[in-house]
Amino acid sequence: MNVANVPLGRVVVYRNGVAFYERHATVEGGLLTVTVPRDRVDDFLKSLTVVDVATNKALPIAIPRQEAGDSTNLVMNLQLPTKAKTEVVLTYVTESPSWKPTYRVAVGAKGKVMLEGWAIVDNTSGEDWKGVVVGVGSSSALSFKYDLWSVRTVQRDTLHDQEQFAVAPPTGVTPYGGNADRTQEAQQVADLDDSEIRRPAGHPGEKENDPASVIDIFGPDAVETKAMTGNSRGAGGTKSPQPTTAAPSPPPSQQPADPSVAAGDQKMKTISNGLVHSDKTIVIEGYADGNRDDAKSRALDRANIVRNQLIDQGVAPARIQIVTHVEPNNPEHVRLVTKDAPTSKLDAAAKAAQGADPDAPPVGESHFANPMPMTVEKGASAMVSMVRQQTDGEVVYLYDSESERGNDHFAFRAVRFRNPTDSTLETGPVTVYGDERFIGEGLTEPIPPKSSAVVPYALDRQIVVDKTDSEDDKLSRLVTLERGILTAEVQHTRHQKLTLTNRLPQVAKVYIRHTVQKGWSLIASPPQFERVGDAHLFEVDLKPNETRDVDIAEATPIQRTLDLTANVTMDMMKLYVESAVGTPELKAQLEKVLGLHKQLIDLAAEQDSLARRLGDYRERMDELHDQIFTLTAVKTGGDLMTHLKDKMKDISERVQKATIAKVDGEEKIMVARVKLQDAIAELALPDATQLTMQK
Repeated sequence: MNVANVPLGRVVVYRNGVAFYERHATVEGGLLTVTVPRDRVDDFLKSLTVVDVATNKALPIAIPRQEAGDSTNLVMNLQLPTKAKTEVVLTYVTESPSWKPTYRVAVGAKGKVMLEGWAIVDNTSGEDWKGVVVGVGSSSALSFKYDLWSVRTVQRDTLHDQEQFAVAPPTGVTPYGGNADRTQEAQQVADLDDSEIRRPAGHPGEKENDPASVIDIFGPDAVETKAMTGNSRGAGGTKSPQPTTAAPSPPPSQQPADPSVAAGDQKMKTISNGLVHSDKTIVIEGYADGNRDDAKSRALDRANIVRNQLIDQGVAPARIQIVTHVEPNNPEHVRLVTKDAPTSKLDAAAKAAQGADPDAPPVGESHFANPMPMTVEKGASAMVSMVRQQTDGEVVYLYDSESERGNDHFAFRAVRFRNPTDSTLETGPVTVYGDERFIGEGLTEPIPPKSSAVVPYALDRQIVVDKTDSEDDKLSRLVTLERGILTAEVQHTRHQKLTLTNRLPQVAKVYIRHTVQKGWSLIASPPQFERVGDAHLFEVDLKPNETRDVDIAEATPIQRTLDLTANVTMDMMKLYVESAVGTPELKAQLEKVLGLHKQLIDLAAEQDSLARRLGDYRERMDELHDQIFTLTAVKTGGDLMTHLKDKMKDISERVQKATIAKVDGEEKIMVARVKLQDAIAELALPDATQLTMQK
């Protein structure tokens, strides 16, 4: 861009791809000649202002449309309304490369650092900037191209006498999106058959998959009592009770894997890996056969199981939606689909009005100007000083296991400093100096005015971190209870235990970076922290050679269907009774159930012990029998024979007593089962909808 005999006075380059130019000119004869690159004419016309210095009023401009000039430039003669000598200020905005920030931090003593900031500016304007005040800036200002130079003609229809003049109006639209853009299609990412869905521990029907996790109150000798509560397990239940105890089942890890469930697990793993870092909405559609009892509950339960699995794999709960489909003869399965962000104008407007992310950090503004005029030749670059100032700062450590280039086992050595300016310091490289030498470099995120940043610059392995992750569930709200099947809202908690070891001989300040996803709430953490974007920076001070444990926990509500007879359910119920949630009447009922369940577990453990003891006795009796038979052929074995026969008699008496005790124990188990069944049948939730979720 060039204006005849009008030198540049000020140039401000912005980060959004434009630059602001200001020129002061003395115009005689009312004519101002401007040479504009053809690809920048629209920007020039879009932003041009010409102001009379004397009157401070905008002057109208005539622009003849001659196309004189070479192939890349257009010569424009701007005609002012007066021929008199006039002092004017000419300003415009045109395309320009974005400036690039770069910083230096020199670490000093006593909590101070020297901060320098520079902006690299590229002059691609086609003219030299001579003695120009150069500045840089950034803001939330929008920038775009718009065609203002081309001559536009409007195509109009020609009407004839036979044309129809009364034309029906188009179909009306409403704010509810009746005619919204339908191009947003759901994309199916998986279809899980009912047999492929892994039920969690404690879920009804999981007794076959995990016998060790459930005390079966409807045991092999309790067929008649099943009818009392309606929990029949199939037709033909007429077998008389037998005073025997079922052989203990192998632990789940030793049981054969269900190939359908294994296939479903693989599907869920693949799905989760693809969705964790996606911004799409995930819709889980639960399908159920409307001809079956509790069809809607079955569809919802199936969808909730899949939702919980996605959450366990790291998908943000806020991105998951559940929909149920109940129709006669529906195949029972779960379908997962993803949806992109809304594409219709109405949806986009609504999203913009509501704020897509109310917790997103604000867009800062910055403006820096070089204090002295400078010369930048066309095609050259320059460095503009933004800041050189002493500010608060110190060397610290940053543990970041979340970032792509983070580290799970060591904390980074970092510099923490405060932005002393009233402008945002944009993202850029940071070179760190200490003791008059280079000690590392890093990259900073945008730093708002008067805010602090922690920039890692080296990995010296002086702070060692051991990380252990775990999860647990805690009942927070009881929803429904029917025939021993409990639907409850569960507080699903993820725990991260960090063991930090300081190998330095001096105190080390460590910041732990932790991001809480949408839909999760932080429930346990170190008390000292600050927010940096979506992440928390937790502050921990370590003494020389100290080792300290740090616990961080976050929770999200999930809905689960639980069998009241499962050990895992009883464990959660115990914590629920001990919590501040629920009425005294309900807790009294639950305590009764817990007591009977514990009694049943103790009796089952005694029976287990008796069964093992009887096995040992019978094995020893077989050994003694063989030894006595062998001694019958030995003439000198009289004394030993007598001793072995006495042993045999003693063990036989023990077997008899243990067998009687075992039969008595089976009767006690039968009574305990009936009592537990009765307590579960009487258990009610009159205040379920009034309970609030435990915080």
